[in-house]
Amino acid sequence: FFLMIRRPPRSTLDRSSAASDVYKRQVSTQSTWGLVKMANRGILFFILLVSQLFILISCENPFSVDTSSVKKDTYKWSMKLKNRHARSEQDGANKEIKTAAVTIESLDKCVLHVKIVDDDEERWEVPVLNTISGKQYKKREMDQMGFTYFDEPFGFKIVDPEYKHTVVEMSAAKEGSLQFFDKYLELGVWYPTQRIMGLGERVTSDFELCAERDECVYTSWGKDVASPYDDGSGGGKGTYGQQPFYLIQFTDSKKFAGVFMLNSNDQDAHMKKLVGGAMQVKHKMIGGVFDFYFFYPGNADFVIQKYQEFIGRPYLAPFWSLGFHLCRYGWRNIEKVQDVVAKMEQSDIPLEVVWADIDYMKDYADFSVDPVRFHGLKEFTQELHKKQQKWVPIIDAGLKYDLNDKYFKMGEEKGAFIKSAVTKKTLIGRVWPGLAVFLSWYHPFSKELWHEGLKDLFALAEFDGIWLDMNEIANFCRGECPPGSLESDAEEETSKRMLRKISEPDPHDPHEYDNLPYRPGNQDPTDKTVSMTGYHYATSDFESRVRKEYNLHSLWGLYEAKATHEFFVEKQNKRPFILTRSNMPGSQLYTTKWLGDNHARWDFLRYSIVGIYNYQLFGIPLTGSDICGFMGDTNEELCGRWMQMGAFYPFSRNHNDIHSRDQEPYVFGEKVATASRNAIRQKYSILRYYYTKLFEVSLYGGSLVKPLFFEFPHDNGVYEKTKYMFMIGPAIMIPPVMHENMASTYPYCTNEHWYNLLDFTQVYAYNSRKQEGSQITLQGGWEYVNVLLRGGSVIPFQDAVTQKVRRTETLKFIPLNIVIGPDHEGKAEGTMVIDDGVSVNPIEKKEYRHLKFVFSMEKKRMDVEVLNNYGAIPYKFEEFDKVTILGAEAWANVRSACLSAKNGEKKFTIPASYSGTKKTLTFSKTDTDMNWGDINYLQFDSSCQPNFP
Repeated sequence: FFLMIRRPPRSTLDRSSAASDVYKRQVSTQSTWGLVKMANRGILFFILLVSQLFILISCENPFSVDTSSVKKDTYKWSMKLKNRHARSEQDGANKEIKTAAVTIESLDKCVLHVKIVDDDEERWEVPVLNTISGKQYKKREMDQMGFTYFDEPFGFKIVDPEYKHTVVEMSAAKEGSLQFFDKYLELGVWYPTQRIMGLGERVTSDFELCAERDECVYTSWGKDVASPYDDGSGGGKGTYGQQPFYLIQFTDSKKFAGVFMLNSNDQDAHMKKLVGGAMQVKHKMIGGVFDFYFFYPGNADFVIQKYQEFIGRPYLAPFWSLGFHLCRYGWRNIEKVQDVVAKMEQSDIPLEVVWADIDYMKDYADFSVDPVRFHGLKEFTQELHKKQQKWVPIIDAGLKYDLNDKYFKMGEEKGAFIKSAVTKKTLIGRVWPGLAVFLSWYHPFSKELWHEGLKDLFALAEFDGIWLDMNEIANFCRGECPPGSLESDAEEETSKRMLRKISEPDPHDPHEYDNLPYRPGNQDPTDKTVSMTGYHYATSDFESRVRKEYNLHSLWGLYEAKATHEFFVEKQNKRPFILTRSNMPGSQLYTTKWLGDNHARWDFLRYSIVGIYNYQLFGIPLTGSDICGFMGDTNEELCGRWMQMGAFYPFSRNHNDIHSRDQEPYVFGEKVATASRNAIRQKYSILRYYYTKLFEVSLYGGSLVKPLFFEFPHDNGVYEKTKYMFMIGPAIMIPPVMHENMASTYPYCTNEHWYNLLDFTQVYAYNSRKQEGSQITLQGGWEYVNVLLRGGSVIPFQDAVTQKVRRTETLKFIPLNIVIGPDHEGKAEGTMVIDDGVSVNPIEKKEYRHLKFVFSMEKKRMDVEVLNNYGAIPYKFEEFDKVTILGAEAWANVRSACLSAKNGEKKFTIPASYSGTKKTLTFSKTDTDMNWGDINYLQFDSSCQPNFP
């Protein structure tokens, strides 16, 4: 504006007094005219500025609502969007979508579905998970869902009708974006918070995404990469799975909401922190459609349950899978494995499951056993079973390319493998057996071939579960192997390829995706996997067009897990145990998950907790990392502390690679052996509780292992002081030692009673004058782990330490102690699930007992409610044996309780004993013969009248 102001030229100024008035009038006229010109220029400038801003906004979002197309039904709205900038003639990856169709649908009173597709041409979409068909949801009418949309440019806003939160906004006012090209899709949205968690899979130190940066890029695309640390800088650091779901937490109400984007293509999430504590997230994908699900606010587990209700609740793994597992890449023969098992037994360290990495295979070929190095493997597995132990082998994704191989011939004859767009024949990659081929799971014969291979393997060695590895799909060639590889020595060439870590394009594989308008993570999607033009079995022109690895890459591991799961159910009639590396939404229906190749370092010990948290969101609760680290040499302190913490992982396995030192828990001497032995048995002591919570996640959805702020969102201390501790279910907190040279641990106890299950003493008391809790100091010794019980909880407890339990099967015969930890109001409750631990689909068949315990000090009573009662013969441990009340100093003089049966026909007086040191009150059985499912109540401080027997 200053440049618009013009002074009269000095040469026109008359200095004489006679000319003064003329000059003043001249200046006044010129000034007025100057102001007019300045105003006109200002208006023109403003118009230009606004027009430029409009152009910028419309470039970010060129779509406007065709108001004549809007349709509003009770539960579903729809409309068409017109692209104002789309050219009439265009082709290729930069082709803009001219007309988009939008549907907004109320799926549930707390779930809204927003979908944007190409209205002119059908595109690839992820097959809808068959989990909601036939279900009746309590829907809200669309007018009550808090959804509004904007016409030009198109946008939308969701305000939760109950809590009045703005959940999400995509509008010009909030710098929203919508771009829709054939090979580039972008949707930019605004959230009123910067607390976002999820978006897997990645390795990071903070559960909260972008916690330490102002701008971040997170890539989701499954790849065979060795756990790069992802701090959000630059993208391209995602690992094995693709999980496009995240939680957001509102900083004012502490409520949570969820966002799920159903898309299987390579993608980035660009996050940018905004002024005022908001966050902009731009989802950028290179295929598919916009398919978003918004889960309305509630507590964390409520939102997670809603998400898992939609994608399918987790399958229930066997009871024994919660035990301790041991594996090593480098056990080169059966004698070595037998020696490890014997030394674990001699060291008195519980061992539930023995694993086999690729060492056991003949030439690393699937469904084979080396007849020399692993001669007698079948008999070895049978001996394990006699000792109540299990055996689980690895299976890789690539089948050996060998004209004489049974499985190659079967698949080749039926055309069941992924095809090359270059040769029009079976696509050939390279993994551990050398040249390899990969099944197309869309082919109807693929499942039959897979089941045949598993049946043959079981005849060679009787496995109890299957470990699915390299299933992203991993490939040592980029895309597919050059034709010359077919004549080269497989093992030598494979070794060369691995050392080179091939990333350069193969000249024989020019493909349509070389010139993408956008590359997520600034990387080649074909790197370390098969060609994006590799195509799958199809029965129509449309399927032929979309069934390419470009779209299907992320689904391969899911379909492999599904086929493997069905083998156990259909062929063996037993509950599957499957462990996978690759995963995406839907995997939770069939498999468990480990966090992949990690490093023997303290930081990776800490990162593991965040990885486990993430998979609670994604619906795979049975998760863990390789204890002591997979790559690199561990040491006594690191491995000992990792064994103590890792014993409490849902999936607890020590595993390392062939190039690292031995790290079985006995190799470091008695210090680590003792730490391992006791930590495992401490977990076994609460395994009934652990399994109950795992079962209830399969029954209801939710999280098994969680950060404290899921349970205590209004305690501000949990956000800063609980990074290195975790909850198991709602009742138990584990504060492990996670740093070098630490002799203590510093749990943050929220403002409630807390008890230590080590000795049943109270370690923290509720303070009515405080809103928040405090950090306390506990000894972090090598002998035991501090396991803290939250006040207000009732849990089943079996003393596996004193009983020296080695197998989870033994817990069927160990007496059960119902432990009550009252809160500051003298109340407590909890549940227990009992089933056989191995049968198929006990939830669907209702073949389980589900009990709820409700305790009140005021009523001096504990009631036992039966939530589900299955009539199978009770196990020995179900007999009433003991009840222990913690923090019971007020009841020091209580001498007995009356135990009453459901039908009222039986009553027993149960004697009590009080410990003044621990302040515990214990009721122990005398001659009772009742099971917990038969008990109606315990009335404390009372004798039965009349007394039976």
